[in-house]
Amino acid sequence: MGRAGTATPGESDDTGHEHVVDEEWQAAAVRRAPRHGRIIAVGLLVGFTGAIVHTAAAVGTAEPGNPYATGVSGVLRTFGVLAAVWVGVCLLVATTVVIVLDRSLGRRSRPVVTDHSVALTDDLTSPVTDEIPRWVRDAEDIEGAPRAGARPRPPEG
Repeated sequence: MGRAGTATPGESDDTGHEHVVDEEWQAAAVRRAPRHGRIIAVGLLVGFTGAIVHTAAAVGTAEPGNPYATGVSGVLRTFGVLAAVWVGVCLLVATTVVIVLDRSLGRRSRPVVTDHSVALTDDLTSPVTDEIPRWVRDAEDIEGAPRAGARPRPPEG
């Protein structure tokens, strides 16, 4: 992000309210990076899809009376185990793809010049004070009245 003004250090810019204290330019490099979240999300979806297909194939080809192929609990157990294995393997493959893409895309970068400015701004319409803002103080501190919705204190003694 750059400034609109082009004043040199110590001078003010066009608005007259900003004083540039320090300004420096540094060389940097910009490179492309793979979308980690999207690649890992695709790995998750492929893992769940593989688990669903594998569960359907396992239940469809199971022997009659097999406890893991009959009933809802057997199918859910089979799906749970296969989902853990498929999702784990697909996440491993997806993160490997992310690392390989990051290494290959990281070699290509383009040089840029960055601008870093430290500026002080004069705000004469609402000057800064040492007073605590009103929204920070409690209602008791402001008016001496109890806060809204507060229960009355029982008498001491």
